[in-house]
Amino acid sequence: MKAQIALLLGIASLAACDGPREQAGEEKDRARASAAGVEYDGSGPAEEAGEVRDKADEAARNARQARSDAFEAEARNIEKQAEVAADKLDQQADQLRDEARQRADVLQRRADEALKPEAGATAPN
Repeated sequence: MKAQIALLLGIASLAACDGPREQAGEEKDRARASAAGVEYDGSGPAEEAGEVRDKADEAARNARQARSDAFEAEARNIEKQAEVAADKLDQQADQLRDEARQRADVLQRRADEALKPEAGATAPN
């Protein structure tokens, strides 16, 4: 989330003013116009080239951010899948414990029954 905020602020700052390469290009164009004795009209080849490079840099940043976001989403998905699988295993373990308890109860009753004297049998003296 912090990365997305930083990216949005970076994009907003580029949209609000010229990017660093565009600004540098403007300075070059202004210096060339001044050296040639011509009034600078506000756009020149170096400024335009700088703008293109700024846009390419922004696109590359956006692509890196999108890739990072995709990795983060995949990580969250894997964690959720693991949680679902763990919950299922917990349920299976609970069921196995219940079944084992029931079988143990049956066997314990049989053991208790086995200790009881048989009907009609006489007790030892």
